Amino acid sequence: MEGQVEETPVARAVKVLLRSRTRLLVCFLTLPLYIAAVWALLSNGREVGAFMWVYIALYSLFAIDMVRRRCPSCGEQFFVKSILLSLFTKRCVHCGESGNGG
Repeated sequence: MEGQVEETPVARAVKVLLRSRTRLLVCFLTLPLYIAAVWALLSNGREVGAFMWVYIALYSLFAIDMVRRRCPSCGEQFFVKSILLSLFTKRCVHCGESGNGG
């Protein structure tokens, strides 16, 4: 197509990295909604066990997905330097490769 730039493999890899980060951030930032829903269910005498397990599983899957992502430049974990996950970074915590592909 005219006027459309072909995406490089590194740009595609970075896009996947940032998408995994966004999924975990959305899950993390919706925690107040989750708490409100649990509170509402408990106030009405409803069971919340299944709801809690679904949220925990979703959060865990997104966190594991984010942790396993590798930098396209250095091959190290993009978001993990030692044991802590850098949730808000857009650069590789090892080599500094930019999350915007540049």
